[in-house]
Amino acid sequence: MKTALVGLVALIVALTAVFWPQPAEAHALLARADPPINASLRESPTRITLFMTEQLQRTHSSVKVLDSAGQRRDIGETEFSDEVPTQMGVRVLKLDPGVYTVVWETLSEVDGHTWTGSYVFSVLNPDGSAPAGSGVEVDLNRPGPPVAVDSAVKAVGLGALILFVGAVFISALLRPSPLPRLLPLIAVAVIVGIAATAYEAIAGALRLGDIGFLDDVLFDSRNGFWLQQRWYALIVAAIALTFSLRSPSLRREDASSSPSPSLQGEDASSSLSPPLWGGDAAGRGGARALLATLAVVAVVWLASASAISHGAAIGSGWIWGTLFDALHLSAAALWIGGLVSLVIAIRGNAESRIESVRRFSAVAAASVPVLVAAGLLSALIQIPNVNGIVDTGWGAAFLIKIAILLALFSAAGVNAFFLRPRDESADGQDSALAKRFGRMMRLEALLGLSVIAVSAVLTQLPSPASAQPEIEQKDNTIVETFSRGEIIASLEFSPNLVGFNTWTATITGAQDNPVEALLLRFRYADRSVGPVTVPATRMSEGRFQLEGAYFGLPGTWTVEMELRRATGDDLVVAVQSDVESGFQSSPFAADSGGALGLPLTQMDWNGVGALWAFVLGGLAWINRPRIRRFWGPRGGDAAFASGLLGLIVAVVLLTGLHVEPGRTLANPVERTAESVEQGAALFAANCASCHGETGAGDGPLADSLPAPPANFTVHVPFHPDGVLFAWITDGIRGTGMPAWSPQLSDQERWDLVNFLRANFDVTAAQ
Repeated sequence: MKTALVGLVALIVALTAVFWPQPAEAHALLARADPPINASLRESPTRITLFMTEQLQRTHSSVKVLDSAGQRRDIGETEFSDEVPTQMGVRVLKLDPGVYTVVWETLSEVDGHTWTGSYVFSVLNPDGSAPAGSGVEVDLNRPGPPVAVDSAVKAVGLGALILFVGAVFISALLRPSPLPRLLPLIAVAVIVGIAATAYEAIAGALRLGDIGFLDDVLFDSRNGFWLQQRWYALIVAAIALTFSLRSPSLRREDASSSPSPSLQGEDASSSLSPPLWGGDAAGRGGARALLATLAVVAVVWLASASAISHGAAIGSGWIWGTLFDALHLSAAALWIGGLVSLVIAIRGNAESRIESVRRFSAVAAASVPVLVAAGLLSALIQIPNVNGIVDTGWGAAFLIKIAILLALFSAAGVNAFFLRPRDESADGQDSALAKRFGRMMRLEALLGLSVIAVSAVLTQLPSPASAQPEIEQKDNTIVETFSRGEIIASLEFSPNLVGFNTWTATITGAQDNPVEALLLRFRYADRSVGPVTVPATRMSEGRFQLEGAYFGLPGTWTVEMELRRATGDDLVVAVQSDVESGFQSSPFAADSGGALGLPLTQMDWNGVGALWAFVLGGLAWINRPRIRRFWGPRGGDAAFASGLLGLIVAVVLLTGLHVEPGRTLANPVERTAESVEQGAALFAANCASCHGETGAGDGPLADSLPAPPANFTVHVPFHPDGVLFAWITDGIRGTGMPAWSPQLSDQERWDLVNFLRANFDVTAAQ
């Protein structure tokens, strides 16, 4: 067992070392920005608005805007939105042509993490050419403990929670209760939990600057509130354990306890309320009081862990995200924590082994589907698309977790379907079989703890949902090579998108007449945009590089490369490139659904309901024999009916019900010429850049979006006004369509609907 624990610690350290990036790169919490990332603007914005991926603690979250000289250009305090808890912004002075850096700092309201980041945008010259200057180098390093230590402490704390809940559960499930034998495990879990909670609070203060910020951490955020509740609950548990360990009646296992009789000979009341153990009434009463206290602590501890999880940190639908994480964590605690406690409880007690394992197996079998379903939904919230798995450290750790889970399910299957039935049929008399069964149970427990270790690393890594802007950033890098006499020159454009790029020139064959300087001249297809000539920096012999935002607009650009040599004629070669917009906006709509909104993009509420109907109905169906044994024929019939009903509900939800948002909403604004005209102006200002002037989904920013914009000539005729209004209001998750409710009034959104109806629905326009 010691070797197994050493291996588990090594796994935690290895995962932390492999998947944890440097502190400055830990999170990309910026989901969407206005102006967008790397935008090139024709005129100065009046304010900068950021939409983050987690709810913000306002005291320690801020935005500032710096020019190329590092001077601040923002005005006043950072502003926040009561309607959108992930939004913050700041007003700016009138910005002259130049390159500007937006620097943000955030403190998550939920998980207590502090993060910093930056991005750049530029204001173009009056003729549309790129401005001089570059972004400011920003120090993104954060104070605080090493991130590897954070991850290790999180793993230990999560393991303590799992073992605590499992020990309390097994103490209540088995008869005679193994609580006296499990008290040392429970006590160690409580001590570790108190220490880990203290570390989280202190580490949060140090990340803000020093220990003096502890009050801010504990009293000014949801994260601090739940850390307090956990601390109070664990202190209560520690006090209760201290008194129990000093009580003679609770320190010993009563010798008069006997193995449990068969369930078939018990009545329903005894099976639901088993005695804890023999002994005097005072001992039994004290045991029940202790177990009840520990059960309440377990609930509070589970709630506090779920309330500051990744699922709770999302904006829209955070209640559901928290609930899914709580169900996943609770099922894992009952199965994995219960299994570890069961191994301890039945060690050396062959008489009660068979009945104890039978009781535990029933609960474990019910926990697995709940764990899988809740885990699937939690994962879908954090993985908007497949890139979230293949392009991030979080995704790699998630795949390792899945691999260990498959091994865990395999070990559990061998125990449940092969070894346990054979052990029961032999009535526990086959010692070789019993040893093999015990080894497999310990392997199952070790694999379960390994899953917990990986899960702890996942809670500390930035999820794909947080890193989505980086994942979606395009890369259209090209390399062009030229030969002029003895000279071979290549020019690389990276990422060859609107905004900041790097141009790298490599020149060979010019040893006899070296290239002393290299100029790059940028010409836009529209000649009204003036050309810009910029000298590149010599990096080494025959290698030059230039960085800047010289691709200010999407379209065709010609880059002339002028090689100035020591003697003889200079050489000029030209490269033409079709430049697209890069990542301009988040694939997420702004937080529009509120706390009860749908938190994932891959399925609708029908799919979520069908999944749970199938899980609950399946559990009722599979457990028909056990339910019939406990509650008689009526209970068995009810389980049969519940299983059938769950299957029917799942099928109906998947195939028979689909209600679009807003379908029953009537248009209160008459479609007058004035309303349509107002809608046309709004469309040109806000929608044409993606959907195109003709509504065909071919706007200049269309290629930068994670999904093609809607073609209105196809969609508008088939959807009522209310649905169009709902899409404009709330956005469409999983696409580049944001929620316009924060920017446009109800009247303006209905004017847009009237414009769409008048211009893209031939039947309605007649």
